[in-house]
This record gives sequence, structure tokens and C-alpha cells, in this order.
Amino acid sequence: MRFEGLSGRIYLVKSKIAKNTFFLSASQVLSRAIGFLYVIFLARVLGVRNFGIYSFTLAFVYNFIPVADFGIERLVLRDVSRDLGKASFYLSRLLPLRLALALGAYVLVLLLALGLGQDSQQIFYLAIFGLALIPYSLTFLFSSFLNAKEKMKYMAFANIMQISLTALFGGMFVFLKLGLVWILLAYPLANFLTAGTFVLKARKWGLPLGWKIDISFWKEKLSQSWIFATFTIISVFYLRISLILVNFFHGPEATGLYGAPFKFLEAMILIPQSVALALFPLSSQLFSEDKQRLRSIYKKGLGFQFFSSLIFISPLIFFPSSILTLAYGREYLSAAPVFPILGIALIFFFINSLAGNVIHNSPQVKKFLPFLLLNLTVKITLCLLLIPNWSIIGAAWAVAAAESFGFLINNYFVWRVLK
Repeated sequence: MRFEGLSGRIYLVKSKIAKNTFFLSASQVLSRAIGFLYVIFLARVLGVRNFGIYSFTLAFVYNFIPVADFGIERLVLRDVSRDLGKASFYLSRLLPLRLALALGAYVLVLLLALGLGQDSQQIFYLAIFGLALIPYSLTFLFSSFLNAKEKMKYMAFANIMQISLTALFGGMFVFLKLGLVWILLAYPLANFLTAGTFVLKARKWGLPLGWKIDISFWKEKLSQSWIFATFTIISVFYLRISLILVNFFHGPEATGLYGAPFKFLEAMILIPQSVALALFPLSSQLFSEDKQRLRSIYKKGLGFQFFSSLIFISPLIFFPSSILTLAYGREYLSAAPVFPILGIALIFFFINSLAGNVIHNSPQVKKFLPFLLLNLTVKITLCLLLIPNWSIIGAAWAVAAAESFGFLINNYFVWRVLK
């Protein structure tokens, strides 16, 4: 009887894990698909120049999403999942902190844009789109508490609701011919509605809302979360720096051309990330129990990711013009040479995704920070050397070279910690 009871509990745990994985994976795939189709739609209706302004505005503001979070979501998952009784205490104190961080991130967006000499029109675009940082932060703070309670369906709901409403509002504004400002406003509107839904449904969904200013608690938690925040901020900035610098050196038209193939790269990164996410729990367990087996799985995983990447990059290498014409229209054909180069970069994105599992599960994770900063420095340096003279081709080669360098330093660190 005891064995049957234990077996039943194990079955329920496995069933819940499978269900939560399905909700998150399905929502990620669906939201990415909707977002990708929406971007293609906008690229066609906006034209190269306005699409470049749109792409730059998104890339610039997205860098500040992890600033607004500052590792709090990871902290909630770690602490509250261990003791659900802490949910009310944590939420009442983290709610004002997260709001303050979001407002701070919004101000930083505008200050950095001013400091970098952006014109008043571009700063206005950033101010409009950047409003999304506030409701976005609240939505995913609430989601992190629900995730800690293993209720992943609410985060899945948030992912789909945000992008669906963005596409709906954006499509409506295009139909009404209201201009780029309104199209940028679609994302903040969608986020405010999503956050409002979470606030209204909070008690029903088991979220004990409260408001408590607790400076000592904030200091303690920020001292613990800064490492998560630093890794995420650097990683997000690393991904989009080439597109931002194309805009600085060559303006919105070049950014629009580069943004078209770059959006394919962003969409395809989801594939290796999903594989890495599926292996994360096993990697965490084996790191402390059986490093030899983890080394074996890691080697096999590298091979699997490499050969998988070849399937996805083949169309980018052999049919770039056809893909661009079909997706974006002939106006973007001059970006065709970028596709094969980003295809090379995609190979390294695939195989680099597994190194993150080992690094984040290692007790030496803080020691990887200098390596991460080195990789970012190399990418920025390559962008500054290549983009001024070779524009979008130089940007693509900077991405590919930086990812290949990342492969070397990631694996140097991984094999050291797996000894």
C-alpha cells in the first residue's frame, strides 16, 4: 500500500511537470509564431525605412526588460517554490520594488537615448514603446509567483494574450492608417490590458496582493539577485547590439534591411533554447550526482544540436532571395547576402545553448561573469570595426565571429567545471 501511494505521488508529480512543460512550450511556440507573422506583416506595410525605425525602437527598449526585472523572477522561483507560505510576504514587498525598477528602467531608456544623441522624434518613439516596461514587469512578477506554485498555465496565458492583443491593435491601427506612433503604442496597450487582467483576477488565482515598503528586505534580495540580473542584461544586450549599431552608423533604412533576416535568427533561437530548457533539470541533478554521465550527455548534445542546426540553416544558405521575397517582398532583396552569414551564426547559437545549462548549474557560476563580459567586448569591438565600412554584411559577420568565439570560451569554462 505504501509503495502504491508513493508510485501514485510520483505519477502525479511527473504528470504535473509534463503539463506545465506543455503549457510553457506551446505558449512560447504560439506567441513566437504570432509575433513573427506580425513582424512580417509590419515589414511589408511600413516599408524599409519605417520598419528600421520600428526594429531599432524594439531592440533598444527590450534591452531594459531585464533591468526592470533585476533577477527578481528567478529569486521568486527559488525562494517561494521552497516555501509557498512566503508568497504573501514576498509579493507585498516585491510589488513596489518591481514597480520602482520598471520606472527606473523607463527613465534610463530616455536618458540613454538623450546621451547617445538620438533626435527628438526617435526619443518620442522610445517614450511611447517604453511604457510597456511598467505593465510587462507587473505581469511577469505575478506570473513568477504562480510559476512557483507550479501553475504555469497563467504565464502561458500572459505570453499569448500580450502578443495577440499587440497584433490585433497593430493590425487595426494599420487598417485605420494611423501611423508608426500608433503601431508602437499597440504593445504598451496590450501589456496594460494583460497586467490589468492579472490584477483583477489576482485573488481568484491565489495571488495575495499587498503593498509594503521594506528597504532592508529590498537590499537583501537585490544583493542576492544581482548576479541573475547581470547575466540576463548582458545576454540580452549581446543579442541585439549589432542591430542597434547598424542604426547608429547607417540609419533606419539599413536597420530595416538588416532587421528582416535578423528576425529569422531571433525566431530560430527558440529551437535550441527549448532543447536546453528540457535538459536543464537533468543537468542540475547530474552536476552534483554524476559528472561523468553529464559530460557524456553534453558531448552527445553538442553533436545533436550541430546536426539539427544544419537542417534549419540550409534554406537560409541556399534560398535567401526566395525567403526574403516570399516573407518581406522584393524591397528587402538587398539583404539576401546577410542570410547565409547569420546561418553560420545560428550553428553556434544552437551548440552554445547547452553550455548555459552547465554554467548556470555550476556553483562557480559567478566566475563565468568575466568570460561573459569578454564575449560582449569582443562582439562590440567587431561591430565597431566591421559595421562602419561593411554595413549590414559587417554586422552579420560580427555576430557569426562573436558566437564562434563564445563557443570557445564557453566550452573552456564548461570542461573546467566538469573535471
